[in-house]
Amino acid sequence: MKSETFNIPQAALFVVLNPVSGSCDPERVREALTQQCRTAGIGCDFYETTGQEDLPEVVRQARQRGYPIIVAAGGDGTVSAVAGELVDSDTLLGVLAVGTANLLARELGIPLDTETACRLLVRGGHVAEIDAMRIDQRVFLSHVSIGVYSHIAERTTPTAKRHFRQLAYLWHTLPALLGHRTWRFFLEVDGRARKLKASTVMVANVGAVGAATLRWGPDIRPDDGKIDICIIKARTLKHYLSVIWHALRGRHKVSNRVRYLTVRKRLRLRTHSDLPVRGDGEIVAHGELD
Repeated sequence: MKSETFNIPQAALFVVLNPVSGSCDPERVREALTQQCRTAGIGCDFYETTGQEDLPEVVRQARQRGYPIIVAAGGDGTVSAVAGELVDSDTLLGVLAVGTANLLARELGIPLDTETACRLLVRGGHVAEIDAMRIDQRVFLSHVSIGVYSHIAERTTPTAKRHFRQLAYLWHTLPALLGHRTWRFFLEVDGRARKLKASTVMVANVGAVGAATLRWGPDIRPDDGKIDICIIKARTLKHYLSVIWHALRGRHKVSNRVRYLTVRKRLRLRTHSDLPVRGDGEIVAHGELD
């Protein structure tokens, strides 16, 4: 992964803290990062989200005030929301992963332990340049999905995720997998039109699924200049078990239930159904994405 070493300057960090994100303990985050900053002799300013603010504007103003690093303390959705205002800028994105799945942090090897992550962030480490996906004015760094997978996520409440973390999804998983559902999708991949039927279309910049060591594909990386489209064609529990079996063995591309495409510039997708489109943990559209 392309990276370079950096050292924290004396200027303050600006931290966007989502207090209701996944496993977040806001007081613990504040104390751990403040202590590390105090020891290092640097400043640290916090902004705690309410869900009512214009978060891109908050980040934009922080960037304009000259903070060298803006830290997203939350889950994948919070990280992507902050990252959206830092694309192609000189401001660095720091990640304190206190969400439910923390897929990007896992992929980049960022510690999930709060104290360890704060210490690494303040003392300096490596900067990685990664790819991003943009839908309208929003940026996503991990996954955008439509189909059974996004249906499961839509029905899993924030309260359940906070209390049960990844296990919260299991309550809705089995009924969804037994629903025998597939949909017809119309895709335009870098200008080439395609039609297909699938139960889930996963647009993946990060390979991690968020369950054990399962990955959406063997070669999916966030820094390779392309986005992978994982198309799952499964209708029965037996089909899904076959997909999981091949994934556990790292033989995704051998499965006749999975197909892969690659997009480098633009993907358009639509379906006649009002299916939810999920981006990094949030429902962002229905029925189509661009």
